[in-house]
Amino acid sequence: MVVTERAGADASTDSTTPTGFTPHSAPGADRRPRGPGPAFGRFWGAYTAGNLADGMMLTAFPLVAALLTSDPLLVGGLTAVRFLPWLLFGIVSGAIVDRVDRVRAMRTVALVRASAMGCLAVLLATGNATIWALYAVMFAVMVCETVYDGAARAHVPTIVARDRLDAANSRMEGGRVVTEDFGGAPVAGLLFGVAAALPVATGGLAYLLSAVVLIAVPATARRVPEDEQAEGAGEERPPRRAVLRAVAADTRDGFRYLARNRVQAGLVGLTLGLGFGFQMASSVLVLFVQHELGVPAHLFGVFVSASAVGALVGAAVASPLARRVSKRVLIVGGFVLAGLFLAAMGAMASPWAAALIWGLVGAVLLMANALGYAVLQAITPNGLFGRVEGVRKALGWGLAPVGALLGGVLGRIDLAIPIVVGGLIIAAVTVVFHRAITGSVRLAEEAD
Repeated sequence: MVVTERAGADASTDSTTPTGFTPHSAPGADRRPRGPGPAFGRFWGAYTAGNLADGMMLTAFPLVAALLTSDPLLVGGLTAVRFLPWLLFGIVSGAIVDRVDRVRAMRTVALVRASAMGCLAVLLATGNATIWALYAVMFAVMVCETVYDGAARAHVPTIVARDRLDAANSRMEGGRVVTEDFGGAPVAGLLFGVAAALPVATGGLAYLLSAVVLIAVPATARRVPEDEQAEGAGEERPPRRAVLRAVAADTRDGFRYLARNRVQAGLVGLTLGLGFGFQMASSVLVLFVQHELGVPAHLFGVFVSASAVGALVGAAVASPLARRVSKRVLIVGGFVLAGLFLAAMGAMASPWAAALIWGLVGAVLLMANALGYAVLQAITPNGLFGRVEGVRKALGWGLAPVGALLGGVLGRIDLAIPIVVGGLIIAAVTVVFHRAITGSVRLAEEAD
């Protein structure tokens, strides 16, 4: 994860923040953010339940794809479909996140994801599943993710004090990786060994649990533009045209905020290259692990969970290291090492050695992501966060589907090639755009 530049101390003094935004009523909307406590604990519980479901889905779906087809290009296509919604809907989702109760939005999309997973489980149980049905469900789940992820990241600064953001994001990233890779991944693999429908159905139940836990999480403030309030005065809800114009205006605000900051061009380029490299490598990972390393399908999740072991270390050391070492060094070094480790894994023939290196990837990547999100939240006005994040991900992850498809093509030649090349691209791109990270970290330090 990379960070974005901050032009001012907060939304009220930031010259790039759009004017005309007033808080919509919400419990505690004008209270100062609190440190991690009961509210953050409940939110973290709901978030990790969703991560558990993500881990089961991200392990089960490639296994299902490999069950339905042995073509590396079609298997890689699943990864392309996974990131396509960010390209198509990331910007609009970011605008929506800034205009609604974020907690309610997370509950709604969690219920939609649970329903989609349930439908796929039925298709698998009845023998009617196809690779195209798998693509469709992946697409639907990830469209919901564009809302869920942005809302979750934007909600954290409203319940956590700024000086606790490093710790809170380390806890969130640690919980995410542990539940996805250490919990959801191995469980999904073992359940897949019993029946292909089981991990999909269980993942759907985990999404449902996330929605239930979110009921106990405090709501967040909506921000309604004054022009929309005027057009919608005297009505229960504003006219549809007013809403569409407002969403379009919000989208433009996100673009303008990024375009006015020179560092942002580098940050978007960095995210673009990282997404391309990571998805090239991961697109054929399930086939590489099974066919090149000789890991049985039901143990694929156990192999994947090796990164969670490393992530535990990364989560534990991220915040303490940030107090002693510059975040610039930790973030840049983390991404560079992740790429080099990934390339080394592609050259391995031993599953044990590959699992060890995969664990190292998890450690440095978790550290870089946790610190990167802390910087991002510190330098971005919260009322604008959803739009900025949506635009950045839509632009930055635009090449991820291309990387996944190219990985599938290269996988037809040799399954190790996409992993080695993808890792080298990650390291190279980080070096090229390291100044963007440096600039963002400097802005965060100046804001403190």
